[in-house]
Amino acid sequence: MIERDVLMRQIQQLAQALANVVQLVANGEYDAAIVAVDEACAQHLDGSAEDLRTLPPERLLALCTDGSRFLADAAQTLAKLLTLQGDAHREREEPAKAGACYSRALLLMRRVLQEPDAPVSWQIGTKIASLKQNVENHPVGDEMTVALDDLQE
Repeated sequence: MIERDVLMRQIQQLAQALANVVQLVANGEYDAAIVAVDEACAQHLDGSAEDLRTLPPERLLALCTDGSRFLADAAQTLAKLLTLQGDAHREREEPAKAGACYSRALLLMRRVLQEPDAPVSWQIGTKIASLKQNVENHPVGDEMTVALDDLQE
């Protein structure tokens, strides 16, 4: 229970940092957004923006797991962070990095849909469709392509 509380606190703090990244992307401050993602990852995930963008699929999903329980809130927060990171990379004309972010966000959201009692927004279908479009428009590594195919919605 203590581990779960710590994990949920980290996710809540990450969600607060996410608000800053949302504002930076909305203002077109893409370099600052990448720096903010990097800082948020360092503070709350003991990693970097690059680590998050390049995590193997199974490790990414494991970040959102507490024992045998998948934490949909954690997955949705990470998916939002990855989506914003992808948006910043897309605008910086870094298609491979954008594709890596979008594909990981899509993987997380598809996994969320598998949870029967996951708290999801009524907009989840729109978010997934947008992520799918972004994945189709950007290069995605073979490992992520296989993982996405395995986790079809």
